[in-house]
Amino acid sequence: MGAFVVKRLLATIPVMAMVALVVFLILRLSPGDPAAILAGDAATPENIAKIRATLGLDRPILVQFVDWVWQLLNGDLGTSLLSLQPVALTIGQRVGPTVSLAVTTIVFSVIVAVPLGVIAAWKHGTWIDRGVMGLSVVGFSVPVFVLGYGWIYGLAMQLRLFPVQGYSSLADGFGPFIQHLVLPTLTLSVIFIALIARMTRASVLEILTEDYIRTAHAKGVSEQRVLIHHALRNAAVPIVSVIGIGIALLIGGVVVTESVFNLPGLGRLTVDAVLARDYPIIQGVILVFSAAYVLINLMIDIAYTVFDPRIRY
Repeated sequence: MGAFVVKRLLATIPVMAMVALVVFLILRLSPGDPAAILAGDAATPENIAKIRATLGLDRPILVQFVDWVWQLLNGDLGTSLLSLQPVALTIGQRVGPTVSLAVTTIVFSVIVAVPLGVIAAWKHGTWIDRGVMGLSVVGFSVPVFVLGYGWIYGLAMQLRLFPVQGYSSLADGFGPFIQHLVLPTLTLSVIFIALIARMTRASVLEILTEDYIRTAHAKGVSEQRVLIHHALRNAAVPIVSVIGIGIALLIGGVVVTESVFNLPGLGRLTVDAVLARDYPIIQGVILVFSAAYVLINLMIDIAYTVFDPRIRY
């Protein structure tokens, strides 16, 4: 197990290096000039050139990249071009709402989707199966922002059950904390539930055709034990895989969801930084998202070995 984990950790190094290179080049080669934005509409070319020199944007791209990588290796993500605050500090101030939304979404999605997928496989061909698959198709088809505004209109504005927008930290009380996260979690969970439910159904359905399942039935094992201890456990590897894949969808959905519900998280920070061409903020946030995604996939790989020890070798 130790060798397996070390091997996976070493594999993340070139991945993160490639991510850093791609992010740096895309931002630097895309249209727009942050110096012009900082200078304002009435700025003269001389003022813009002066700001570019101050920010180091007039140097060759290779020199900028080497300096940036050196800063990263020293734990420095840079300084925001607009707020002049350290990027690490800014991200630290915004990471709370994003982590809270991500955790509630993952937990809620798994709790709902896995039982739905198992029941759909168990009742294969019935109206229950068709209903679950129909809901999955709808979940994949409806855009996140449409779902968000739908929840706001129905549950917040009409029924007045939850706040429309905003965020309350856990320090302010568990009740307000959950109330502000219910609608964003419901919005972001729909596509995640659809993805996990479909994969759970397909995996469990395939396992139910195996010989040892028929043997368990022949021995008089209860249906519940067959589904949970035999079918679901042996179908866990592909289910865990799709949960890891869904993290990518989750990261993309966070940006839209936080904008719809006005959550002061990393998603909103990314949108504001893109509009302002704040290179250090964009680079820092993307690197944080990428590192989180790589780390979660590493945890998924380790989880494989729990369900199927043969993967270690």
